[in-house]
Amino acid sequence: MKTVVISVIGLDCPGVVYLVSDVLSTLKVNIEAVTQTILQGQFAAIFVVALPDGVAPDSVQKQLARRVAERGMHLTVNVHPFEQGSAFTPPPSEPFVVTVTGPDRLDVISSISRIFAEHDVNIENLKAILPELDDGSCLLVFEVALPISVDRSAFRRTLLAKAEELGLQLSIQHRDIFEALHRVSPL
Repeated sequence: MKTVVISVIGLDCPGVVYLVSDVLSTLKVNIEAVTQTILQGQFAAIFVVALPDGVAPDSVQKQLARRVAERGMHLTVNVHPFEQGSAFTPPPSEPFVVTVTGPDRLDVISSISRIFAEHDVNIENLKAILPELDDGSCLLVFEVALPISVDRSAFRRTLLAKAEELGLQLSIQHRDIFEALHRVSPL
């Protein structure tokens, strides 16, 4: 078995996940992990898959591209080798959630993520809800891995000072606390 990564990006429409998963199952390709989102009408997905012996990455790409074209979908499909590991070895860390709200600015994401980079804090997930010309505000939710070695008080002060400088409100909470506070009870 050979592991590859398939990325699918383009205009959103119903049936994209079905199309990709149907082609893969027909080829006996096992989906090991997938993440998918829609951003302002743009579909984006990453599939990590295991190819059975005898199935080449280029044949998977051709099959997917053919099916996308047949359905008239505006998507780009890429298949490339899976690289084991990471570009860095993560230090022992704990999960935190950093939320940022306030007026949208061109430098909001870069200003906050710069502080993360300077402290070796890895961003594991980022959701940015930016204005649609209503009130011009933004909401950013960063899920980060905060190294245990980082002085949490100093880190928090640095983030809060930058947020204040930018006219933003910022909150940082351990993920367990964040999830407990934001859990929606079933009806």
